[in-house]
Order: sequence, then structure tokens, then C-alpha cells
Amino acid sequence: MAAEWKPSPVIKIYEALGAVADGRVEIDGDTARVVSSDKAKTYDVGHDPAAGSITANDNGSYWQGYLGYPGIAYLMERGVLTYDKSLAGELAGVPWKELATEYRNDWAKVEKHVRDGLSGRGVELDRFDAGLAEISGQLEKLGLTKLSPRLRPPK
Repeated sequence: MAAEWKPSPVIKIYEALGAVADGRVEIDGDTARVVSSDKAKTYDVGHDPAAGSITANDNGSYWQGYLGYPGIAYLMERGVLTYDKSLAGELAGVPWKELATEYRNDWAKVEKHVRDGLSGRGVELDRFDAGLAEISGQLEKLGLTKLSPRLRPPK
């Protein structure tokens, strides 16, 4: 029996929405290539819909055991996860890698920075949070397992 993914941190849903909004998800059947926000890396996603399994080679998926943003973005693009398109639009152009570096991978600080920006642009954070919770709930209900083989993250 394949292992289930740990719950994905909500910041990874933000990142996935940003990747979709920026058009960084290139789907080819049951696989995809997802380009990082700084365009320096490309992640691979593999999906077996019949088995309910998925894999991705981002650091979160590989090292931490939760499905990272490339896998989540793929599921959004394929329509497996439904989401409010306006939420994605609000996260277009967010420089995730730059923010991760600036805040030394303290994702709580990155999230606060992004939320402050959203709030400053008049985004209704309650509606935004409800959308994130909806996506998170769908992801949990899917109960996806880890698809083998696992690919190492790109250098």
C-alpha cells in the first residue's frame, strides 16, 4: 500500500495558485512541468488518476512528505481541485523564491508579507482564507498516495 501525503502547509496552496496564475504549469497528459517563480528550476509532476497517486520532485514533496506546490498546481490545472480563479489572480507575480530567501525560509513570515500585500490592495482576507480552506479540504478528501518512482529535486 502506497503511503499517503502529509497535509500540505497552506503556504503551498498560495504558491500553487501563483504558479497557475503566472502560467508556469505545462501539462502533458498525466505529467507536468512546473517552473519556479524565479524561472531557475523546473519541477516534474507525475499523476496516476486511476490509482489516486501523484508525485512531484520539489523539496517539500521529496524531503518533507507533503505534496508541494507543483503537485497542487497541476491538480488545479487539471480541474481535479476547483478554486476561485480570482484568488489565483491575486497571487500572480509573487516572487516566492525571493521572499523565501529574504525571510530565510520562514514561511510564516513569507505568508504575513504576502497577506499584508493582499490586504493593502483591498483583498478581502476572509474570502481569501475561505478559498484556501476549501482547496485544502478538497486535497485532504482526495487522499492521494505517493506515486513511485520518486525523482530527486533539481539542483
